[in-house]
Amino acid sequence: MKKTYSVTLLLLLLPLVVFAGYYDNVMNLSGDQLRNALRTLISTNTNSSYDNAKLFMFQTADNVNGTVRCIYTGHVYNISGSYNGSSDPNTEHTYAQSWFSSSQSSIKKADVHHLFPTRMQANSARGNLPLANVASYSSSEVFYANEPWQSYRGNDGYGHTVWEPAPQSKGNVARALMYFTVRYNDGLIQGGVNMLATLMQWHAQDPVDASELARNQAVYQYQNNRNPFVDHPEFVNRIWNPTSAEDPLEIPVPQFMIASAYPNPFADDASIAFVAKETLPLSVSIYNLRGQLMREEELVLRAGNSEYVWDGKDSRGSETAVGIYFLRARSGRDTQVIKLNRSN
Repeated sequence: MKKTYSVTLLLLLLPLVVFAGYYDNVMNLSGDQLRNALRTLISTNTNSSYDNAKLFMFQTADNVNGTVRCIYTGHVYNISGSYNGSSDPNTEHTYAQSWFSSSQSSIKKADVHHLFPTRMQANSARGNLPLANVASYSSSEVFYANEPWQSYRGNDGYGHTVWEPAPQSKGNVARALMYFTVRYNDGLIQGGVNMLATLMQWHAQDPVDASELARNQAVYQYQNNRNPFVDHPEFVNRIWNPTSAEDPLEIPVPQFMIASAYPNPFADDASIAFVAKETLPLSVSIYNLRGQLMREEELVLRAGNSEYVWDGKDSRGSETAVGIYFLRARSGRDTQVIKLNRSN
């Protein structure tokens, strides 16, 4: 049963510690101007160590309590504290290495924004196939029928051999490739297939979720650049379809933002600070890393600076386990997500 609370107005002004400022200089742009400005903005990653990138991906970016999930099959692997993709699972370059232009090839290879843990057989089956919707396939080209997710190798409607990721990961893969083409200016026409329209479709069908936002933040902390299509999904239309129904220059201004969470990690209580333009109804939902809803509350967010305190308990009043959680706050069309780490 949902409960309604009034969030206490803070007397102390709180700093607005959010990544929104990262995009300040591009928010009023569209089309090629936006694409070029984003390329400049995100061209700050210089890591060229593939070994370090794999270790970071397996041990931090995609690690959930000692496990990683295959991007194509959903298979969950238990891995050791030093595993770096040396066997199965290994590392998928969603933008295939054979597609790289010669410039910055070592940085491209080590760019975690397009790297994902992958079951070895699925990685090999995909190879460097272009990504598209599969129209026909044989039973041996399903990867895999007994796994949580299914990806497909087969033919598109034009006879090209292509790879179709599982529905649960299509958006993630699409945003990774769109990031790559903007960051490095390498093309999306591969193997005779123009992938852009399909990637835009997948981006819309499989929207950004809390775990993808958290991964983007982790990769940013590691290699000092962000995937803008995770933070601002609307940038996809503004670049490649600026005459769509969404006016690219009508920039929605969020009615509220999450300013901070303190302490984080936390043992008992975590205080989440908000900044709001006006008094708003606010839905707060807390999920664990498996996507299970742990707690949900309806609040009234006061204008100005406010806070919500989570006591670490679920909706039944039971203590939650040590681990990673995501708090999602929603009011109208605005949604904010923050990662919370409960420790001992």
